[in-house]
Amino acid sequence: MARFLKFIIGTLLLVVVLFLGVFKLIFKLLRHIIDLGRNVYGSVKNSNGFADAYKNFSSNKYSKSRLSIPEEVIALMAKVAKSDGKVSKVEVEFMSDTIKTMLAGMKQARVPTVLVESTKRKLFTLANKAKDDEQSIQYYCQSLSKANEQVRAGVFFQLITFASLDGLSDNTRVVVEEIGQVLTFTDEQIKNMISQVMGGGQAGGYPFDKDPYKELGCSEEDEFIVIKRAYRKLVKSHHPDYMHGQGMDDDEIRKGTEKMQEINAAFEEIKRRKNV
Repeated sequence: MARFLKFIIGTLLLVVVLFLGVFKLIFKLLRHIIDLGRNVYGSVKNSNGFADAYKNFSSNKYSKSRLSIPEEVIALMAKVAKSDGKVSKVEVEFMSDTIKTMLAGMKQARVPTVLVESTKRKLFTLANKAKDDEQSIQYYCQSLSKANEQVRAGVFFQLITFASLDGLSDNTRVVVEEIGQVLTFTDEQIKNMISQVMGGGQAGGYPFDKDPYKELGCSEEDEFIVIKRAYRKLVKSHHPDYMHGQGMDDDEIRKGTEKMQEINAAFEEIKRRKNV
């Protein structure tokens, strides 16, 4: 009897797995057909004849991006991380924390577990792909560039903060500024937003009554690598995504964001003093 029950349960589980697999394949097929229809329509609509339409369709010129705003955020983070030539451990941890926060929001919204797991795999795969692919910043901003200003500004601030983890190198700044331009911010707005996140850390601009080393929990005698490690740890613990993932409320997150500006300003001042 026990063997018979195990057989029945095993059979049912196999049927469920097969059903989910078939459902997933059907969903992908339907999505592909819908995308194909959009591509054909866009190609014909924007052509002057059959030859032109075929050329547009073959080049996939009028295909629609299937990436949502959260997916674009992850892809852009990957681009920013790789902009200085390598992806650091702390950047990997931050992207992972951001993805976990997104998934936690899905769970709170009671999204089915199978979809949450599917999204998890998709986001991690996208992060690995985007850091090395040849897609442009504009490609990964198609949904974001159409969002309202509040959403665009929120994402841009998030990306600037992420970029500051290893210090804003010249190459990384170029990528960040390009993202800001694609998100339709002016050069002046981009400059001000970067300055806000970095604490306005300009030469000679750090408060005389503050000790930047103390702000980071270090001493002036510490090697720069030790200071940088302390800086990264503090930025991570005060990052909005990380704090949200830890279940902190909006007031705590706001205070953490303000504190992070002070941390960034202190780090920039130390870099200036050490000529790094």
